[in-house]
Amino acid sequence: MSDRLEIKLKTANNQPVSLKSMSAEALDSFMTVLSSLKSIVLSIDPCEKLVFIISQGSAICAVEAPTKTMNIVYKEVDLAIKGESSDKDVTLNLRRIQEQLKRKDCNYEFLYKKFNHKDINLQERLVSNNRIITKRKKNLYEYKLIVKSGILNQIGGKIPNYHFDYGDGVKITIDCTKDQAMSINQHLYQNVNSLLVCKEWSDSEKSSEYYHKLILGSDLLPFLMPFLREYNHEENLVGKLTLIHDFIDNSFRTPNLGFEMLKYLLIGFNDKNLHLSELKTLLIISKPLKEHETIKKEREALLQTYNLIKRK
Repeated sequence: MSDRLEIKLKTANNQPVSLKSMSAEALDSFMTVLSSLKSIVLSIDPCEKLVFIISQGSAICAVEAPTKTMNIVYKEVDLAIKGESSDKDVTLNLRRIQEQLKRKDCNYEFLYKKFNHKDINLQERLVSNNRIITKRKKNLYEYKLIVKSGILNQIGGKIPNYHFDYGDGVKITIDCTKDQAMSINQHLYQNVNSLLVCKEWSDSEKSSEYYHKLILGSDLLPFLMPFLREYNHEENLVGKLTLIHDFIDNSFRTPNLGFEMLKYLLIGFNDKNLHLSELKTLLIISKPLKEHETIKKEREALLQTYNLIKRK
C-alpha cells in the first residue's frame, strides 16, 4: 500500500485551480512548490519506488511511495517543522514551500495522506509556524559524506570545480582535482550522482562546501543513501562505526554488491577531514580482503591517508 504527500493550489474562494488556466504568479508559485517537494523527497530517500504526480484538471503535485518509504520522508519533514532537523536540504526546501503557503494571493492545501488513516494537515502547521530553520550543531561546522544529484552543466575555473544548477538561482559548486575534472568531463550535460565530502556550517545562512569523491551509478543509490542518512544522523562515534560494520556486512549478503560498496566507502572516507576512527574502521574491515583486485588500490590509498593523519 502507498502513502502520499500532496500539495493542492486553490483559488481565494477555495476552488481548485486548473493546470490549463493559471496566472503567471500562480504558475511561478506552483512550480516552486513542486520543485521544492521533489528536492526534499529525493534528498531523504531517492528510491525507485517514488512516484511523482501532477494531476490533470487541477493544480495538484504529489509524491507517492510505499508506507515504509513515506514514513521516513514524513518523519524528517515533521522534524524540520519542529525546528529539530539538521538537514539543510530539507529545511531550505521546506522553507521555500512555507513561503508559498503564507502568500496572501495563493491558497494551498498540504496533506500527508496515509493509507487507512486520517489525513495529516501540514499546511496549518507551516503557515502558523515561524520561519523554518536548520537545527544548530555544537561545532561551527562538521564534515560528512553525502550524495548530491543534478545536471552537470559546467566544469572549469582556475580552481578545478563543477556545478549543479537546479534553477531559480539554486546551484552548488563542487571542488575537485584536475585529474577528477578530466574524468568528470565525460558526464557533461548528463544527470549524475556524486559522492561528496560536505563541510556543513552550523550557521544555516552559510553555504555548505562540497568536495568531490566519485560518480555513482543510480542503481547504487537505494542501498547507499539510507545508510548515509542514518550515519549522518547518528551523533555517537561508536554508533557510527557500528553502522559502518553493519552496512558492509549486509552489503556482502547481497549478490555482487559487497566489494563495490566497500570500494566506494574506501574512496569516500579517504579524507583528512573525517575522523581517524572512521578510516581505521574501514581499514580493519577490509584487511582480510586487501589483496582483492576490486579494492586493493583504494585500500592502499586510504591507508596512506590514515598514516599521514596519525603522524600529525
